[in-house]
Amino acid sequence: MVAVGEQTGELEQLLERIAHAYNEEIDISIQRMTGLIEPIMIVFMAVVVGGIVSAVIIPLLQMSTSGLG
Repeated sequence: MVAVGEQTGELEQLLERIAHAYNEEIDISIQRMTGLIEPIMIVFMAVVVGGIVSAVIIPLLQMSTSGLG
C-alpha cells in the first residue's frame, strides 16, 4: 500500500487511513478482551467472597454444634 501511495502522491492520506483502520481494529480487540475478562473476574470475585464468608460461618457452626454435645 505504501508503494501505491508513493506512486499516486497520496502517501500521507493513505498512511492516515491505515492508522485509522488499525486503531479501529485495536479498539475492537480491546472490547472483545474486556468482554471476556469481565465474566471471569465476576466468578473469581464470587469465589473470593464465598471463601471469606465460609471462613467466618464454618467456625461459628462448629462452635454452636460443639456446645450442644
